[in-house]
Amino acid sequence: MPQTPPITKPQIIRPQAARPQPTKPMPRRAELIGIAAILMATISLSVDIMLPALATIAADLGAVDNQRQWVVTALFIGLTIGQLIFGPLSDSTGRRPAIFVGIALFTLGSVLCATATSFSGLIAGRILQGIGAAGPRIVTVAIIRDRFAGPAMAQVMSIIMGIFILVPMLAPALGQGLLVVISWRALFALLPALCIAGGVWLFLRQPETLAAPRPFSARALITAAREVLTSPKPMAYTLAGAGCYGSMMGYVNSSQQLFQDLYGAGHLFAALFGLCAAFIAAATLINARLVLRFGMEGICIAAMTALLLWCAGFWALAAITGAAVPLWGFMLFNCVTLFLMGLTFGNFNAIALANLGHIAGLASAILASLTTALNLMIAAVIGLSFNMTAYPIAIGYTVCAVVSLTLMLWARRKD
Repeated sequence: MPQTPPITKPQIIRPQAARPQPTKPMPRRAELIGIAAILMATISLSVDIMLPALATIAADLGAVDNQRQWVVTALFIGLTIGQLIFGPLSDSTGRRPAIFVGIALFTLGSVLCATATSFSGLIAGRILQGIGAAGPRIVTVAIIRDRFAGPAMAQVMSIIMGIFILVPMLAPALGQGLLVVISWRALFALLPALCIAGGVWLFLRQPETLAAPRPFSARALITAAREVLTSPKPMAYTLAGAGCYGSMMGYVNSSQQLFQDLYGAGHLFAALFGLCAAFIAAATLINARLVLRFGMEGICIAAMTALLLWCAGFWALAAITGAAVPLWGFMLFNCVTLFLMGLTFGNFNAIALANLGHIAGLASAILASLTTALNLMIAAVIGLSFNMTAYPIAIGYTVCAVVSLTLMLWARRKD
């Protein structure tokens, strides 16, 4: 005799809120690269277009000696703060809204800089600029992580970084040319234009990529930070990247004084600075072709090994000759060094985030903030040590090579 099934209490099915699916297709990879490059180039342009104006800004606002370098450093202080804000924000509200908030803050900071009547007021505006720039910077990486992973992400990031680094080739020349017809204050007024253009392109073409928004909570941030900070490979490659970026920023901070005051080549500043940047851009584009064949870690270790040998050769020659480094000698040393560093720039971040896709926004924020904070300290030490020689910059590159290579080899053994 068949048994009567038990009577169960009817379940009430509640509809769950879901993020609307995008009504338009994702842009192709080439278009996404274009959007990302424009948004990320905001940071580079904000730094490099101002370099020819540092002496004038210092004179107009009463800054003395190496204080002018704070015009660059303050932007990165804001960037460090902003990245911790926009990473979690993009995980809770979505990628697009976070970028738009960042653009608004960057624009406000630019206005404050353009109207500053004191050096401290200018620095405050630069910090706000940096906080705003963190939106496009950090959330763009999260969008790329949403759509790509592993070597494919490294390849896309290498192309973006190559385009991103092309900006320093043009920015000093652009700034120097504009200063002939406009004041440094007008340069700050022009800065938001590129950022807003990238934001409009993103608004029109890139749908939301965050599949499942998570409410922001301090506990989630602490949990993600613990996971990131206790993972050997992400930490090793983040610290290695920070060493490279920091030593490069030490050179950037000192570049105006180096070329103008030490070598008396202020009239060639834009060309010399751009030539060095061209080697970084070329390296990142070459890396995009090599990474699928040789792997991210192999390229990074080979590049840092070559850099260590290159620096050893530089110091050996300096010890033998005992002479000051001439301009041509510094340019040769610097261009090769930046090329070797450029081979790693698209890879460090991709390796660090490879196994953190489940917390991509938070992980990007934590790693980027840590990297930028270390950049600031390393660059400040190198920049403030400028003593009318090229040796503080060369010391920074050498220490970078030793520390980065050691960390990567340690991570390989732990893996």
